[in-house]
Amino acid sequence: MAGGGVGGLGAALALARAGTEVVLLERDPLPELGSADDAFAVERPGATQVHQTHGFLARIVVLLREHFPDLLDALYATGCTTMSGTAALGQPRPGDEDLAILLVRRSTFEWVLRRAALAEPGVELRSGTGVAGLVPGSERPDAPVVRGVVLEDGREVLADAVVAATGRRGDLAGWLKPLGVPLEETVHESGLMYFTRWYRSADEVAVPLAPKAGGDLEFLKYLIVPGDGGMLSATLAVPTADRDLRRALVDPHAFDRACRALPGPDEWFAGLELEPVGGVRPMGGLLNRIRRFTDDDGRPLVRGFHALGDAHTCTNPLYGRGCSLALVQAVLLAEAFDATEDPVERGARYEAACAEQVAPWWRHAVELDRSGADPGLDEGDRVLRERFGALMAASQTDPVVGRAMARLWNLLVLPAELNADPEFTARAAAIMGDPVGYPAPERPGLSRHQLLETLAA
Repeated sequence: MAGGGVGGLGAALALARAGTEVVLLERDPLPELGSADDAFAVERPGATQVHQTHGFLARIVVLLREHFPDLLDALYATGCTTMSGTAALGQPRPGDEDLAILLVRRSTFEWVLRRAALAEPGVELRSGTGVAGLVPGSERPDAPVVRGVVLEDGREVLADAVVAATGRRGDLAGWLKPLGVPLEETVHESGLMYFTRWYRSADEVAVPLAPKAGGDLEFLKYLIVPGDGGMLSATLAVPTADRDLRRALVDPHAFDRACRALPGPDEWFAGLELEPVGGVRPMGGLLNRIRRFTDDDGRPLVRGFHALGDAHTCTNPLYGRGCSLALVQAVLLAEAFDATEDPVERGARYEAACAEQVAPWWRHAVELDRSGADPGLDEGDRVLRERFGALMAASQTDPVVGRAMARLWNLLVLPAELNADPEFTARAAAIMGDPVGYPAPERPGLSRHQLLETLAA
């Protein structure tokens, strides 16, 4: 297993509990840690996204409850909490128990997951150990074979299978090229760059959840997310082409002023005594990318090699899907290993499951990015966006539409499944047929020019 982040740790845990021995190789040194705050203090050069805002959607809570209930209990014992996604949607309905978002720092989640994985007798962690490439096996006429990895110091680690959980920056193309396998991928850039800063409540009590945690001003998107340990993160996302905002938001004082000026975050910063923890952390290269590991007949291009998490499929982090989909793939991979020892059938099973349960979310993220980024709308597009805006406005209070959309955003129902739900489609058609009756909330009046003036004050 190459990569000790959420995907690699989740796969190691799932595989070990299914009876597979795992050697987990992680480039960053991972010292033993005694607390969640110790985990937060560790810098991860190979995984700088650890200190960015993360969404732990309802899908991950359901998955943990069904497959790793002890891990969920450990997260709660560490101080993590959940937030209901149906609080404003009237009387409870069956299924509401599944719509709970996990409030936790990424570093805490990974720390708890690492402890659980390393408690398994079948898991060995070698940190400070980077992987440079693959060890090819004997030639076969149908597909190359992998029998291990080459470490950065030149040593080899042999294995029956190699799993790449190396994140979105992992050099899988470089690994596969010597085997004669071109890595086919489809990429759609998000056009965004993030800036995140963390804060701790001065009295270290649990941070309450404000009703307006985020917003979209078109020139800037923003989100406040509570975590464990009395902490919260503020993330501001701007177009990569907006050099003025990018330059301004790197400055910690300007970042704080932006948070105090934005509707929603201003309530947090006025109502809580917040102490900054560290500076502003920028993050670029946000994209939607999916890679192909099978041929047209669904047979794996490489025997004994699998990828998961962002190394396989990554979506715009704005939608908070990365950790959830990585754990979904970890479970799918363990199920494929449990089903068969044949590497061809195992690879085919795993990739078919990913095509069914993961790829639709990549396509959905691409569609969302496109719909929000095109200012040149024709009349048909304008009407469609107006009707969709009415649906979004209704989802704030309508019990049918609100629950359906919450399940969609939380990865509990695929887009195609939602469109086949007769109760939702009937209600959605009625709302979209009368968009005037469901006006979209007005955007706050803060302009880009006003924000820049505030940042320069």
